[in-house]
This record gives sequence, structure tokens and C-alpha cells, in this order.
Amino acid sequence: MAPVATEQAVYGGVASSRPGLALELLQAARRREAALGVDVQQGGWAREEDEVRVRWAYTEARKLVSTYSGAREALAEQMAAGSSVGGSAVLVEQMLKGRWGSI
Repeated sequence: MAPVATEQAVYGGVASSRPGLALELLQAARRREAALGVDVQQGGWAREEDEVRVRWAYTEARKLVSTYSGAREALAEQMAAGSSVGGSAVLVEQMLKGRWGSI
């Protein structure tokens, strides 16, 4: 959900990400589990709740994107400049240090 929330926050709309993908993935997983004989109702999560849970996940993603927008922007700039994966990880660790305890 983070790509959708980020695109919405940055561009004010969704042009390339697929908001419905999370629900499609969840539905495909349920079909696969059912085909394998897995009890898809286990845990008390009914199929009727899927859409509500995906909307909840999107809301949480929007909160995270908003809360950590500075880290996201710095990471995007560093990646555009050709940073390595390791350099990007170090940047994220530095930006979030003290916010989540020990990283």
C-alpha cells in the first residue's frame, strides 16, 4: 500500500500504482489456500472483511508516508544520484535512528 500512498502524497493522485492490487493479491491467496485445502476462515478473518482490511492498511500506509516523508524524500534523492543499496540502508538507519529504538 505504500507505493499508492506515496504516489497520492507526492502527486495528489494515482497515475501508475495500482490501488486494487492488494485486494487482488489477498483474493488470489485465499483461492490458492482453498485449493490446497487450507481453512481460509481460520483466525476469524472472513472474506467479507477483506476490503475493509485493505482500506485500513492503506490508511496506515498514508500515516507512515506522512510521518517519514523526510526520510522518503532523502532516500529518493540519494537513489536518483546512484547510491548503492548499502548507502541507502545507511541513510534510512541514520534518518530513523532514535525513532524506533535500536535499529
